[in-house]
Amino acid sequence: MKKIKVGSLKDLDKFDQFTKWIDNHDILVFRRHKKIRAFSNICPHFGGPIGYHEIKNDKEGREVFTCLWHNLQFEVKSGVCTTTKNLKLREYKLELENDDIFVYIN
Repeated sequence: MKKIKVGSLKDLDKFDQFTKWIDNHDILVFRRHKKIRAFSNICPHFGGPIGYHEIKNDKEGREVFTCLWHNLQFEVKSGVCTTTKNLKLREYKLELENDDIFVYIN
């Protein structure tokens, strides 16, 4: 696994999220409830982007990202799709060093 810098804490200041292409990975880095995480920004259904909307609550009260192409919703806490069974966003191991954000990629 390689450790790659994706950004810094300042990149989260405006919207609490940003995306970055690294190799063949479109990575969504976001901050929610003081925790920083990284998911794939590519919907496993059909490849649409999921990190360009505000995080909102679905009708069950879960915080979700919504895919721009087909409106599939993914829980912020787990990456699990709440609208279609057996879909989940890939999560990247993340590490902070000072103000820099790194992810691990296979």
